[in-house]
Amino acid sequence: MEKYEREAKEAGRETWYLSWALDSTPQERSKGKTVEVGRAYFETLTRRYTILDAPGHKTYVPSMISGAAQADVAILVISARKGEFETGFERGGQTREHVMLVKTAGVSKVVVVINKMDDPTVNWELARYTEIKDKLTPFIKAAGFNPKTDVTFIPVSAYTGQNLKERVAKSICSWFECVMFHLLSSYTWILMPILQWPLLP
Repeated sequence: MEKYEREAKEAGRETWYLSWALDSTPQERSKGKTVEVGRAYFETLTRRYTILDAPGHKTYVPSMISGAAQADVAILVISARKGEFETGFERGGQTREHVMLVKTAGVSKVVVVINKMDDPTVNWELARYTEIKDKLTPFIKAAGFNPKTDVTFIPVSAYTGQNLKERVAKSICSWFECVMFHLLSSYTWILMPILQWPLLP
């Protein structure tokens, strides 16, 4: 990550360094937009995960479809920042189209990650989380997902890592208990377990 941070700073894009882990082409880095499906891998003690970072911009919908077609679980990242969610969902943004495309591609589970909860316009407010969840749920249901069994909402701050691997401090967010990695680990029906070698009889 230090390499990406250094390169992003040299390019005058220092706040973009985290995205450079998956956005590796010069075009993606200069525009700040994912163009191709990026791949990354990580492991926990019991599971192996492949992340497919699909484009969100409408110009690159074919790449988004090819990424969704390979997914077992879709993680739809929504910005909680005031104005950004509204632009993505209510003002002709791509959020609605992405929900429809992942359903059409055969994805059966959706995790809606409500990101940027640490933004000054949000401050981990339950009211903002609930507002976004209440606006998205009817649309997700109309797309064919069952909100009770197929959809999980989780508030996070990807930039600081809060609620991804470790629970956000109760002093900051007392109203939510789940952590992203624990949620993914609960999808045992689809994710590839790590086998111990050699296999013992």
